[in-house]
Amino acid sequence: MDSDDSDYYAPATAFPIESLKGQNIDLNVPPANGMEYLQRVMLEAKRCEQIVSVPPKLSKNSQPDIVQPEIKSVSPFAPSLEWQEKQVSDFSNLRQKISQRKASRHPGPQITLPSISDKKGWKQLCFGIQCDEECENSSGSPPLLSILVNIGQPMVDTLLNWHSQWLEECNHITHLHGQWIFALLSCLELPLHPDTCSTLRYIARICQQIRNSMVEPEASQLAAVNLLICLVGRYFSQSDLVD
Repeated sequence: MDSDDSDYYAPATAFPIESLKGQNIDLNVPPANGMEYLQRVMLEAKRCEQIVSVPPKLSKNSQPDIVQPEIKSVSPFAPSLEWQEKQVSDFSNLRQKISQRKASRHPGPQITLPSISDKKGWKQLCFGIQCDEECENSSGSPPLLSILVNIGQPMVDTLLNWHSQWLEECNHITHLHGQWIFALLSCLELPLHPDTCSTLRYIARICQQIRNSMVEPEASQLAAVNLLICLVGRYFSQSDLVD
């Protein structure tokens, strides 16, 4: 095919096609053979615009959908921003001290603790042998430093998961609940495992539910749920849960 034919036929052809230049072709008349059909296809392709745009069809009364931002309700018992920032700062300092202690050559005395599979044993240790489902009148052990330096990260993750379940069972927060969850958070290594992150979010949501059910909350219980919500949201970067 000569140069004129190359200019005339815009697309490249797989095999030679006779030129239509100088011929008066009536596209309304069916082609007589296969060659004429291919010639007409090439001619129609040449006449098509390279770029075609189609304007959207909008009626006079149509309005674009506008997604309204979700308005987050603020609890009347939520703490001030200044209080939250102070708690995050103190918590960060505490985590550094515990990390340094656990990394030292002699972090503390070796003590016997329940195994990672002994859920009942850990519940008795945390809340006492007589701890019932309501976790009232419990006489368990607080999270002593001697305990914290003797548990590894898998045990920390497991205990946090169990404490989230025990907190939900009680449907309110006790002093030991707050102490243990706070202590475990202080030992939690970063970055978070996805399952552990899910556990933290679950704990924060339970605390929000507990706070929402309060009418005349006790100062210690309110401080406990506010602190856990604050740490999960601000220190562990779950910003959608922040007050």
